[in-house]
Amino acid sequence: MSQRQQRRRPPARKRPANSATSRRGVFRALLERVRPRHCMPCVGLVVLVGAFSVVITPDDPLGFAAPPPQPSLPTVVIDPGHGGNDDGARGHGMREKHLTLDLAMRVEENLKALNFPTHLTRRDDSYVGLSERVSISNRIKDSIFVSLHFNAARQTGISGIETFYARNKDVADDGWQWMGLFSKPEPEILDTGESLAAYIQTALVSKLSAGDRGIKSSDFHVVRRTRAPAVLIEGGFVSNSMEAQLLRNPDYRDRIASAIAEGVAMYQKTRPQPALPVPPDVAER
Repeated sequence: MSQRQQRRRPPARKRPANSATSRRGVFRALLERVRPRHCMPCVGLVVLVGAFSVVITPDDPLGFAAPPPQPSLPTVVIDPGHGGNDDGARGHGMREKHLTLDLAMRVEENLKALNFPTHLTRRDDSYVGLSERVSISNRIKDSIFVSLHFNAARQTGISGIETFYARNKDVADDGWQWMGLFSKPEPEILDTGESLAAYIQTALVSKLSAGDRGIKSSDFHVVRRTRAPAVLIEGGFVSNSMEAQLLRNPDYRDRIASAIAEGVAMYQKTRPQPALPVPPDVAER
């Protein structure tokens, strides 16, 4: 070994460690202690930093408990009767299919103002079969079905409004059949729509001062085969000259729509509401 190699190097001057360097040194030292074998160093660092992370949130940022969630409103399926090649009742130059579609649009507007979701079985002059109208409603989990019609009679002096509900419900199974492997489930008790019919009929007669033909049970396909509470409204006789004159007036049709929406809203208030889960912070109080 040469004399130059044997010469000692002067000790290195110590540099003042700033805070950032010190922190890096601490993390590096801790990383060397906790780093498992065969793992990336960054993973150990993330785990270590995450272990010391604390999230602090205020117990009650608003100063009061949030109100419990409100049950959502059912979708009102509005069914304008007839359409397409099916004119329905005729009288005094009017066709039922046009009146029902016009009224359906007005009912939808009134219901949306009350925050009800809506769905129309048709929005134009097209034909929709009875089974398809029922199927539209049955595909919606929570719904109310309102079918709109107008009447006609050979005796032109007959007038008034009437509302029908199901005598009995007869709803087909949705593609599921009992195979006998388990005990057969109890049949579901469905709302026949009688209360819904009563609320709507009361509102119509009150708002329109129309002749009250009452509520009646029936076997109409659209009220019998729908799972939802369903009604079929006959909003007057196009064969009656006085009622036909009223039905030509858009303001009168607005009043019909408003009464139907009011009846639906009153019925909804009386329906048993599903139990809602109680928030944990409320349950502990």
